[in-house]
Amino acid sequence: MVSDKNVDHVTALRTPQFYLLWTAVMGNAVAGMTLMTSAKTVMTDVFSVGLPMVVTAGFATKYVASLSAANSAGRLGWSGFSDVIGRKNTYFLYGLGLPIAASIPALTASFTENPDTLPLYCFYGGTLAMISFYGGLFSTLPAYIADVYGSKHVGAIHGRLLTAWSAAAIAGPNTLAYLRNISYSDACEKLTATVDPAAFKMAFGAPVGDLQQLMDMKTVTIARLMEICPPGTVDPSPTLYDTSMYGVCGMLGVALLANTMMRPVASKYHMKEDGAPAQAQEKEK
Repeated sequence: MVSDKNVDHVTALRTPQFYLLWTAVMGNAVAGMTLMTSAKTVMTDVFSVGLPMVVTAGFATKYVASLSAANSAGRLGWSGFSDVIGRKNTYFLYGLGLPIAASIPALTASFTENPDTLPLYCFYGGTLAMISFYGGLFSTLPAYIADVYGSKHVGAIHGRLLTAWSAAAIAGPNTLAYLRNISYSDACEKLTATVDPAAFKMAFGAPVGDLQQLMDMKTVTIARLMEICPPGTVDPSPTLYDTSMYGVCGMLGVALLANTMMRPVASKYHMKEDGAPAQAQEKEK
């Protein structure tokens, strides 16, 4: 994948490698941002409830600080490690975030059934690893660009590829909010189905038929529904981020596929020896 030829920043936009790399960055960035947004909430809403003596306010604060440290360590560590194993292989390693994200719903479910420190520390370590991948993603990108397009126009191509990060900054939080709202609404509907309609009307001053409107007004919440649910009803709060984690898996899968498809740039796109930009032909000879 290391090229000794250069491709100018305008011609780079005509190559499939640009869009594959853009997709790889976008998928990994959305996953990282989604996790950064939801990790602390999962820690406090799930693990602090089951182990209040362990997951204290101080523990949660240190956890957030650890995420920041993992981000910084990833920027330094993965960029150096990529010099040894190569940039494409490093992006393959970022794909390890896929099984980590896929395991989070199972960890929270296991913890809910049997509160123990093992799921807690598995979640702790797994999220730190994924945030380090997110940090390394951008520190490794300029070197990846140089490998693919040569070193002459790295700055200009890098600037164009950073639009993937901008897109991720919009798509990540919005996707997380959308998926969580779906899960929240579904959980409220399932809880309401177990509640006596008369008890529901007495608690919220409206019939069950107005559930959606009451949820929109934040009158009906999972916490308030749990107060009138039959004894033994399981609190669905730990599952609210399951769909988000599965969405993260999907984005990481797309990013991994895009990185797999990366190939050296065709010679027709290389700059001429006199420094003039290459004229891409309709068909490679």
